[in-house]
Amino acid sequence: MSAINSSSVETKLDGHYHIIGMRRPFIVLLVFVSCAVGALLRTILKKSHIPIIIILSLIGVLLGVVGYFVKEFRVLIEYIAEIDPILFLHMFTPVIIFTAAFEMDFYIFRKSFWQIFLLSVPGFLLNCTLIGVLTYKINKYNWNWLISMLFGVIVGTTDPILSVASVKNIGLSKIVINLIKGESLFSDATTAIVFELFRDLVSDPHTEVAKEIIIKLVLKFIASTIFGFLSSRIVKYWLSHIVNDGLTEVILSFSMTYLIFFIAEWLGMSGVISLTVLGLLLDSVSFSPGVDEFIFRFWAMLTFLAHVMIFIIIGIVIAVKTFPYVTIRDLFFILTLYLALILIRGLVVLFLSPLLSRLGYGFNCRWGAVIVWSGMRATFTLNMALGISQSKDPGIAAMKNMILLYAGTASLMTLMINSTTVKKLVTTLGLCNITLPKRMAMYSAVQRIKEMEANTCSMLKLDRFVADANWTVTEEAIKIDYPYKFDMEEASQIVRTLKCPDCNTDISDETTPQQIADILEEARLRLLTAQIASYQKQYHTGMLNQDAAQTLIGAAESCVDIRGKFMNIHEVKTYWESKGLLVSFKKLLSDWVYNVKDEKSKPAWNEIVKPCHYIVFMDEFECTSYIITLLNLIPILIDFTHLDETYIKQLKICNYYFISLYILEASLKALAMGKAYIFHHWNQFELVIIIVGLIDIMIINIFKPLHPTYHMIKTIRVFRIIRLIRVLRLLKLVIPRLINLLEKQTNKQLTVRYDIAKGYVQGEEDTKYLIEQISGYETISKEINKMMENNKQDGMKELGLMQRDYPDIVTAVKTKQVVQTVLNTATETLKVLISSGIVDKNEEAKLQKMILQKKKNLGTLPSTIAPPTAEEVLHGISWLENEKKQIEFFQKRARISYYDYGTIIYEEHKMPEGIHLIISGMTKLCGSSPRYGVAKDVYERRNPKPVPYTDYLVSGAIIGELNCLTKQEMEYTVTCETTVQTCFISMNDLFEAFDEFLECPSLEYKIWFKLALDITIKAFKEKLAYQDWSYKTCIKLPNVYVMDVPTHSKWDIYDGTMDDVILVHGSVQDCKTPQPYFAPCILPKTCYQVQGTAAVTKLLIVRTTTTMKRKSSSRCSNACGRRQATIGNAEETDGSSRHSLNSDSVQGETAMTSTEGAARMV
Repeated sequence: MSAINSSSVETKLDGHYHIIGMRRPFIVLLVFVSCAVGALLRTILKKSHIPIIIILSLIGVLLGVVGYFVKEFRVLIEYIAEIDPILFLHMFTPVIIFTAAFEMDFYIFRKSFWQIFLLSVPGFLLNCTLIGVLTYKINKYNWNWLISMLFGVIVGTTDPILSVASVKNIGLSKIVINLIKGESLFSDATTAIVFELFRDLVSDPHTEVAKEIIIKLVLKFIASTIFGFLSSRIVKYWLSHIVNDGLTEVILSFSMTYLIFFIAEWLGMSGVISLTVLGLLLDSVSFSPGVDEFIFRFWAMLTFLAHVMIFIIIGIVIAVKTFPYVTIRDLFFILTLYLALILIRGLVVLFLSPLLSRLGYGFNCRWGAVIVWSGMRATFTLNMALGISQSKDPGIAAMKNMILLYAGTASLMTLMINSTTVKKLVTTLGLCNITLPKRMAMYSAVQRIKEMEANTCSMLKLDRFVADANWTVTEEAIKIDYPYKFDMEEASQIVRTLKCPDCNTDISDETTPQQIADILEEARLRLLTAQIASYQKQYHTGMLNQDAAQTLIGAAESCVDIRGKFMNIHEVKTYWESKGLLVSFKKLLSDWVYNVKDEKSKPAWNEIVKPCHYIVFMDEFECTSYIITLLNLIPILIDFTHLDETYIKQLKICNYYFISLYILEASLKALAMGKAYIFHHWNQFELVIIIVGLIDIMIINIFKPLHPTYHMIKTIRVFRIIRLIRVLRLLKLVIPRLINLLEKQTNKQLTVRYDIAKGYVQGEEDTKYLIEQISGYETISKEINKMMENNKQDGMKELGLMQRDYPDIVTAVKTKQVVQTVLNTATETLKVLISSGIVDKNEEAKLQKMILQKKKNLGTLPSTIAPPTAEEVLHGISWLENEKKQIEFFQKRARISYYDYGTIIYEEHKMPEGIHLIISGMTKLCGSSPRYGVAKDVYERRNPKPVPYTDYLVSGAIIGELNCLTKQEMEYTVTCETTVQTCFISMNDLFEAFDEFLECPSLEYKIWFKLALDITIKAFKEKLAYQDWSYKTCIKLPNVYVMDVPTHSKWDIYDGTMDDVILVHGSVQDCKTPQPYFAPCILPKTCYQVQGTAAVTKLLIVRTTTTMKRKSSSRCSNACGRRQATIGNAEETDGSSRHSLNSDSVQGETAMTSTEGAARMV
């Protein structure tokens, strides 16, 4: 009722009844109307070059003018015009500063720090000084020197967001963008110090200027930097304990930004510096996987809204406070001021250019022109001008409105003129020219998109629902034009460097070395970008921890700006290699602990020594020793105070007493341990304490009858201090715990080290299949491919060495990664179930909570896990899993073999004796690339220049599976890189197992199935590198089976029941067109019938349906039998047999039955 009464009262004003309530918070309405106007302008002017903020400023000016004529509106406008500058600062500055710093590239900033420092500190001060001098000379209001310098500080600073807004997406170098943004950020911090100094001098002149400057420097720079660093550590620690809770992370980043800024400003530090450090040290990897994009969008939205409010408020303030005082002469001064700002900034950059060119990434006049022209005055200039206009100090009352007018209009002019023309300037200077290699890369990308569109249209034409669509209109609607325009010479160059569609070789033979170098450089940059994307993807999937991802991304970004620089494992190692201090310290402490911890000598039969041994090695004896040491600390501390002679005598007696106890303890230990006593470090240390204590007693008693001199007193005081070393006896309790902490930290570092190496190798594998698309030039593709293969092998070797040196840590890392992969698959499966409507929202929440809890529990897994034994490794083989009879069969026949470093297990071109399952150690494979069943003469014709094959295998890998299955000679030599332990299964035992375990799925079939999956995934990654096959493989696994295609037999494929057919071993020929296909290969969907042309040919079939009929084991034996050359019965037609792989055939059904077991096995 009270609310209703209040509302009814509000509608009655001045004796009149009003339908609309008059007393409403219209300031809230103005805020959201401003946001809506900003969104409207962003929509309308999206393709226009007109700055939105200029229009918003004019809207603010218009609102201020309207306030003069509308009485009801005037109160609101005047309220806004009197906004507190401190509130203005704390509302908008944190958003702009944090966003600018968060978007900066930390590694580029680190290298160009001194360039930024020169521009933002001495450059800014010189800029302000020159502006102040000019203002002092030409200003009509007779401002004094301090006011003129204050005005120079106000208009000298630049905005870190708006200065780069017009150039960051037009192809300008990241180095220049970071220079502009870094200069703005740090000049804003310099501005805060200088502005406060001159403002205080203007309002309250004093003589302690030097003292004030020193205090402000310490607080604003040193203290602020430390505070920002500590804040970043706190935020990172907090974020590390938040798992996949994007809302909490966004709220944390938002609240901590404002909180840190407020605390810094409240304590007299610089909130700008603190937030700059915070933003630089945080990056996308600091947040949970998948949250980074939302974080960037959130802060971009806040920045836009902040600029909307800033310029509307400033427009209102300028209109209300300055328009009544504007004259024609002021307009001329504003124009002069704008020109002076540009000219003076240019002179400063020119003056500093000799130094800038020798620092960081270098410097040139074109960069300088862009830096000069992109210096937009906005937030900080307007905030300081607003603070002056609101000041109540009588010393600046006469000129405060003029400062606001000049600063505000100068800022608007830089935004109106500079921001709209800087893009043209950059283009004119040639800083964003699209080079020929970039045009070629874009051409290749467009061609790739067109190819995929054509393939999609071909598939859709087979769809019964859309087959009758108007394909002419469709082809016109999906046509993508090339975005860059060529001149005739460039067009001819592009055409000359394209690949021949028939032989897939480069047509061009006219490419110059310089053009090749340019193409290689462009390919290098795109390759680094692809590697960074791979590392980010690995982090998002949980395969990389935060530290490893940041290290790899930083290493890649540090190579971007070094021409010709590629990543390699040897340089990546420099990011994780410890200087040895931590390890050495841990080793030193371990030596001490090992010499005192549970090391008991055998008691002698001597009746005197035997009780001593019993006493010394009692736990109570150690506890008594610690208690004595603690009690001894009390008189030592009391001795440092001024006491009477009586107390001094008692302290001497206490000293004698404790020394006697130490001697007694040492004597008992010596009797109990015998000769071993002196070799223990702790015992040696205790003897040193006793000796020093006895010397202390002797000196005191010798000096006592003598007349004390200065040197005697100093000596006694020194020994009194030395008594404190007795407390170090308590380190016996501390050191074991300290070693545990060091052990955990060392394990963490080693875990990160392994993650970095594994992430690097995975990145090389991910980008290897993109090389051809990235370079578009065969010669360069081969060169890059060779280099990346060498880098990958170096990375694999590093992984193997780490597994040899730290097997328990590597096992723990692998275990965590397996758990993470499985949980990722569970998450993807849940998403599919939700999208298909099988699971509702409530069920989703429960399941998601369970999965998230499992992911959180990953942090509780031990940092070290014992590596599996030989028996456990045997149980872990995919084709033996959960098959007790088969495992027992091989346990009885397998034998453990040991090999030294350099031993050759298998030699190239020799038949294998069996398979080796690596239990520990690392082996190197060196020889020719696997032929996968392709005839040797055919393979040599297709690859006249064979590429050397090198690989490294570690524990868990199997050597010789495929060669034993096909009874072919080894294609590579296997050498031990370390001491190696293997579980050996002879070929005779393997084939005996094949004959014994024929039930579906047979043992031989399961091995083929495992090998086929491995080859298929590699083929998919190579041919369809842009797709993610990890989850797709898990989805398709139940519908996958392996089929045998005997020589000269014809088989139907792609009959409507198959998604994909992959040739995993051997070779086939298209029966319609005599096109041969060689393994590994994804058979095209235009191929409907194939004929086997190799001795052993295997196809992996991916069915479209998930329904599978179960058949008897007698039928399954036809698909799984090793001895049978064909599957099922075949009819002979014209000397060749023809078979169908469709779902109605017995062969397909029996094969699917066998696949069920294999799928469960995998």
